[in-house]
Amino acid sequence: MLLGTGFGFTPEQVPPYEGPTLESTQLETIYSAQGIVKFRLLTDQALHYENGDRSYPEGMYIEFFQADKRISAQGRAHSVYFFAEKNSYKFRGDVELKSLQEKRQLNTEELHWSPETGTFDTDKFIRIETEDGEVLTGEGLTAKQDLSYYHITKPQGILKVKSIK
Repeated sequence: MLLGTGFGFTPEQVPPYEGPTLESTQLETIYSAQGIVKFRLLTDQALHYENGDRSYPEGMYIEFFQADKRISAQGRAHSVYFFAEKNSYKFRGDVELKSLQEKRQLNTEELHWSPETGTFDTDKFIRIETEDGEVLTGEGLTAKQDLSYYHITKPQGILKVKSIK
């Protein structure tokens, strides 16, 4: 029996399949450059697409490493999408990023990450809490992946200022 016979359409009319070509479960991936671990990601499910994109619909946990193999930051999100062409990730849903060295925590609903530049950005509402209890909020952010530097586009909140005597 030929494809298309009895189905009411010809093989040329069949829409191309755009779904995942591979599914991985309970995945741990370690990325390194020149033998130095850069980051490690853990996820319950990864969907791989023909164009190289990947979807992590069950969420992701990620760790970022320094050259001395210590974890500099860790993060999580409810879902993540990797764009192969741009080599970038989009974290969505209750996104949290903790800097272990800087003792800062970033929370937002959407965060874009470029492994190439090691930076995060978003145009969504953000909240950063520091070790001494300072809470910064605003809309929009550009930050290093370890939160050692960040710029809030439209800042809000109360800052503690030390008096000089």
